[in-house]
Amino acid sequence: MDFKIVIIDDNLTEKEPFVQNIRMHYKDADYNHVFQNPDKGLEYVLENLNNKMIVFIDWNFSGHHKKGIDLLKEIRKKTSLLYIVMMSANQLRSDIPLDSIIEMMNEENFFYLDRSNDDFESVVTIIDKIRNHWSTKFDCVLEQWLIRHPEDNDKEAFSEASTGKTYTWEDILVELRNQTSVGKSFEQKLNEYYIYQLNRSKK
Repeated sequence: MDFKIVIIDDNLTEKEPFVQNIRMHYKDADYNHVFQNPDKGLEYVLENLNNKMIVFIDWNFSGHHKKGIDLLKEIRKKTSLLYIVMMSANQLRSDIPLDSIIEMMNEENFFYLDRSNDDFESVVTIIDKIRNHWSTKFDCVLEQWLIRHPEDNDKEAFSEASTGKTYTWEDILVELRNQTSVGKSFEQKLNEYYIYQLNRSKK
């Protein structure tokens, strides 16, 4: 499977039309991760951050003290790379507090899905937009490279000057996806290198 679709919604199961439509439309997606319990869903997401995935989160969970934005905050403590789609059939401003709306709008890699109707085209639009973004994100480009060139997985990619510890390209992919200090440092150095090379080519 090319990517995972995780759904955390107390009113959805794998048999629901919403999930089945995704299954039929995206044959290359692993859609078998539907959680009605928000804690279990959050646990799965945090344990699989090294995978390419889209997480759909319901705004409100009946019988649970957590809201969708609470899960969003917990995920963002670990990574800013993961794409989150907040879902709700509630009316913005009337059922969702303004401060929560502003907080969600300020998030990176975030989409909002209006579930007040059964318009599956809006779901397709969001997923396709995310997949287009993946084609330019370094972690996704690196993943595709390693799939095509498995011989490069164990090659040295990065060495920490302070500790002398070395990381393979496969290690770096995990560090990037988990947004560790090593992953962030590598990405920053890589961006600086490309800017340097670009400026050199213009001289």
